[in-house]
Amino acid sequence: MKQNLFELIKTLPKAELHIHLEGAISSAVIQKLAQKYSHLEFARELEKLQNLATFKDFKDFRSYYRLCMQLLRSADDFALVTYEYGRDMIVQNILYSEVYISIYQHIHLFNKSLSFSDILDGLERGRQKAAKDFGIEIQWIFGIPRSRHFSGNSPKVFDPTIAATVLEYALQGQEYGVIGIGLGGNEVNAPPHPFKDIFQKARKMGLRSIPHAGETSGANSIWGAINELEADRICHGVRAIEDKKLLKELIDRQIPLDICPTSNLMLNLYPSIKEHPFFELDKSGVLITINSDDPSLFGSSLCDEYAVIARAFNYEINDLLRFAKNSFNASCLAIEAKENYLYEVEKWEKVNLSVL
Repeated sequence: MKQNLFELIKTLPKAELHIHLEGAISSAVIQKLAQKYSHLEFARELEKLQNLATFKDFKDFRSYYRLCMQLLRSADDFALVTYEYGRDMIVQNILYSEVYISIYQHIHLFNKSLSFSDILDGLERGRQKAAKDFGIEIQWIFGIPRSRHFSGNSPKVFDPTIAATVLEYALQGQEYGVIGIGLGGNEVNAPPHPFKDIFQKARKMGLRSIPHAGETSGANSIWGAINELEADRICHGVRAIEDKKLLKELIDRQIPLDICPTSNLMLNLYPSIKEHPFFELDKSGVLITINSDDPSLFGSSLCDEYAVIARAFNYEINDLLRFAKNSFNASCLAIEAKENYLYEVEKWEKVNLSVL
C-alpha cells in the first residue's frame, strides 16, 4: 500500500450506510456519560469499553453493546452523541450517513424513563447542529430486534408486537430524518419471513427496507430478506458467497451489500481478512459498500476499513473511488442529492488523481 494512501482515504468524500449510533460513541463521550451516571450499577462495567474486547461470538458482543445502550438516558445524551458522531464524520470526510438506532430497546428494555419524543428531540437537535457546524447529513434507520419476537419451542411462536411498535416510531419520525426500518440481532432461529407484513406496510408508507442478513446465518436468511422483506439493501450479506444462485440474484438486481470487514473478523465469521469473501464478492459483480458497523467497539473507523481492504486485496485508489461512489449510489438519497454528492467525489478525483 502506498505510504500516502491512508491520507488520501481520509480526504476522499464518502458515505457510510451501516453504522450503529450506540456503537459509534467515542471514548471521550463514553467517559463523560460514565461520569454522569457513575451512581448507576451498569457504569462500573464501562471500563470494558475503554479497551478493545475480544468477542467469542455474537452473544458476547451483545453484552457489550447493551452497556453502550444504557449510556443514553436523556434527550441531551442523544443530542451529544449524535453531534459528536457528526464531528467524527467530517474528520473522515464522511459527507452523509444512514445510522441504525435500537429505538425499541432504549424506550422499553431498560429502566430509563425515556419517551419516544425525548429521543426524537435529542436526535434532531444533534443532527441539525452537526449539519450546521460540520456540513454533513445524517438520516436514521430504526432497527427491529428480531430474536425478541420468538418464544417457545418446536415450533417457535412469533409475536409481531415489537416490530409494529418500531414501525409506528419510524412513521412518526419520517419528518425528522427516519428513512427506513431494519432487522437486527442474531439471525439464528429468527428468520426474516414472519416480518413480511411489517416491512410491506413500511414500504407502502415510504420507508426503506434495510435488514441485516447473511451474517450469523447463511444464504437462506438473505433469500428471505430479498423475497419476503423486499430489501432495498442488505446489511452484511457476506454469506451470499455460499450460494451461486443468490450471487446471480444480487448481481442481476444490483441489490447492495453493506459490508463491515473488521466487524466480521471480530465476531469470528472469518479467521482473517485474507479469508474474508470481500474480494470475491466484489470481483463477481456484487454492488458493495464499505462500512464500520460499531467503530468504538471494534476499534476501526470507516477510513480504517478502506485501508484494511486496500492492504488485504491490493486495491488501488481507483478501486477505493469506486467504493466511495457506491456508497452514495446505494444510499436512500433522492437522485438529485446523490448527483450532488457524486459531484464532490468527481471533483476530488480530478484534483488528486492528477498528482498521483
